[in-house]
Amino acid sequence: MSVLGVVVRVHPKNLGAVKQRLARTPGVDLGPDAGDGRLIAVIESTAADPAAAIMAEVTRWPEVLNLSLVFEQSDGDAPENTPEFDFRAWRGHVGEFARRQAGASPVSVSTASTSVNEGAGEA
Repeated sequence: MSVLGVVVRVHPKNLGAVKQRLARTPGVDLGPDAGDGRLIAVIESTAADPAAAIMAEVTRWPEVLNLSLVFEQSDGDAPENTPEFDFRAWRGHVGEFARRQAGASPVSVSTASTSVNEGAGEA
């Protein structure tokens, strides 16, 4: 079983709809609502789905701008009949989703590296 603490970011105009949808999602408990588009939620594994699968599904909702994982706790006692789930699979879809939302075409990734002496990461 896993327990995940997440912050779900939505546009304030979609806040009510996303809150209702999260409240109806099995394994999800909502925390405080600042009213500015940030929702705090706790996601627990259910008999049907691991917590990571529930989190991945929420990231695909069109109203969700961003989801940040801020806490994770897992025990090693997963039931043997639990289907195998690649908890990293959702990551590949987020960039693709963002490009579609922005109307951008796929971007080619440059293999050039930035030298530390060029100021990368300086404050």
